[in-house]
Amino acid sequence: MARASSPASRPFPYTAVLTVAGGHFVHDTFTAFFAPLLPLLRAELGLSLAEAGALTVFRQMPSLLNPLIGFWADRTRRLRWFVVLAPGLTATGMTLLGWTHSYAALAVLLLAVGLSVAMFHAPAPALVARLAEPHTGRGMSIFMAAGELGRAVGPVLAVSAVGWWGLPGLPRLAALGWLASALLFVRLARLEPVARHRRWDLRALSHWAVSWVPALAVLIVGRAFVVGALGTFLPTFLHDQGHTLQAAGWRFSLYEAAGVVGALLAGTLSDFLGRKRTVALTQGLAVLFLWLFLLSPPAWRVAWLLPLGFTALAAQPVMLALVQDHAAEARATANGVYLALSFLLRPWVVTAVGTLGDYWGLARAFGVGGGLALLSLLALLWLPGKR
Repeated sequence: MARASSPASRPFPYTAVLTVAGGHFVHDTFTAFFAPLLPLLRAELGLSLAEAGALTVFRQMPSLLNPLIGFWADRTRRLRWFVVLAPGLTATGMTLLGWTHSYAALAVLLLAVGLSVAMFHAPAPALVARLAEPHTGRGMSIFMAAGELGRAVGPVLAVSAVGWWGLPGLPRLAALGWLASALLFVRLARLEPVARHRRWDLRALSHWAVSWVPALAVLIVGRAFVVGALGTFLPTFLHDQGHTLQAAGWRFSLYEAAGVVGALLAGTLSDFLGRKRTVALTQGLAVLFLWLFLLSPPAWRVAWLLPLGFTALAAQPVMLALVQDHAAEARATANGVYLALSFLLRPWVVTAVGTLGDYWGLARAFGVGGGLALLSLLALLWLPGKR
């Protein structure tokens, strides 16, 4: 009688995971439009750095709904509809940035985009985790690497499109988002896995929240002082240092492209090294490279963007895998809670960095943020061990 294969020996479902990852790539390509276009929007609307940073609050405010979206996805077993529609909706919203002529209109548009982002990011990692199990780290690496690749392509696409058509011509690109939605609709009709029969009750969810949320919140805030600040203000910092808009966009893409490699390797590494050790290693190195970037002469700074992007962006798939490991009965719900914390805390950190940048300059604000990111790693000691 043939012996049943163990879960760890199951072949990795590359086709299924890459399908969802492709949707992540297109979706995050368009979310990456905001940072490289921010210098133009600041000039047109006369925004301070603090006001520009506060725009991230509007874009991420709908993340309050992430736990509800995740809970709904767990209960209805209709993960694909959340994932399918988001690339088209996000592409439409982000390409309309150039059509806004007031701060209020820009805030409302970013609020709508934030709702679409929440629709995608709450259930999509849970869908990948179910498809990839038990190779959750590898699945998260592929999924997040695709997102990082999108954020690397997005700035180049945005500044190139502005060069071709100007800000009012950006909506021509929205068709790419709807094409991705159409492909996801065709593919995910057959790829959606069966949800687990066991589901969390409110008591189990409350226990998980008490054990995890405080430490996760500290880690998220610490990462935001590096990843959130650079993701919003790095093109602005480079532009203020004398780089053209196009050059700043390309250098920002270089930083994001290095993050693709980091995200791709870190999740798989964490399957062997451990989630907590991998988070501590990547974030510690990221702060080191950030300080070297700031202390180097301007001509050498570009060289530090590669190791900085590689390490700063590597921890996200590991954090997602860490949450998925301890919430197998309601992955979308737990992921929604984690993302709600991330999206809600990050804009306040970015606003704080922008305010410090107005008074001290962005270089000093980045440096202080790096020190706070190091201190936040102490929260790893509070997290429960692997079950």
